[in-house]
Amino acid sequence: MLNEERKRKIVAITNEKKSVTILELMEMLGASQSTIRRDLNELNNSKMLKKVHGGAVSLKNGIQTTDESVLQRKDLNIESKRKIASYAASLIKETDVVYLDAGTTTAEMLPYLENIGATYVTNCISHASFLASCGHQVYMPGGSLKAKTDALIGSDALKYIEKMNFTIGFFGTNGVSMQEGFTTPDPEEGEVKRTAFFHCREAYVLADQSKFNVVCTYTFAPINKGFIVTDSNTPQKYRELHNTIITDLIDMRR
Repeated sequence: MLNEERKRKIVAITNEKKSVTILELMEMLGASQSTIRRDLNELNNSKMLKKVHGGAVSLKNGIQTTDESVLQRKDLNIESKRKIASYAASLIKETDVVYLDAGTTTAEMLPYLENIGATYVTNCISHASFLASCGHQVYMPGGSLKAKTDALIGSDALKYIEKMNFTIGFFGTNGVSMQEGFTTPDPEEGEVKRTAFFHCREAYVLADQSKFNVVCTYTFAPINKGFIVTDSNTPQKYRELHNTIITDLIDMRR
């Protein structure tokens, strides 16, 4: 089967079933695991479907309304995430009060923060645990724990964050769109993001190429607010925005 024909069938199967596993695609198309994985990566980057841990889900409905777990997302586009995270961490000074949002890309910042003794505020349990183990000053809001994203959300989290002021903040996002801005599927978690975002003097949204041209239920900030940190795999129209930072173009040598 030709490469393009196989990819067309993968998209059709995924749209029909709403979600599909790599094993199912291997059996239905008679292709190897490496071939299916490569096809899913290419289709994910071209926004024909969304690759998740162990398979893919359809984007046919246009708006994503559900979150994937940290486990499903943590290894996707990992090299891009690490480039983005490395640059983001380099922006932090020891005098900063840093807001660190929950997310798999913000998680990639953690190893780079080990020796940066700023003051950190985060709504992510695992982020806080790592930073505290490094001896840093860490604050967390209250709230209810959302297991899928390891994030504290809810009214108690909002009340705490509304009283805080941050010199710099770093945010994950599920979608970036010219019209809808930075979006996330869960309005309750989105409201925590929105509140923290607008309490930062400088806000940075960390987004690998899979997040662009994706729209989720809740907009937590418009596209022209804050800075987008991404890499050169991002669609051209986003790279041309004045607030986009392309990590590939930055010499990170110290």
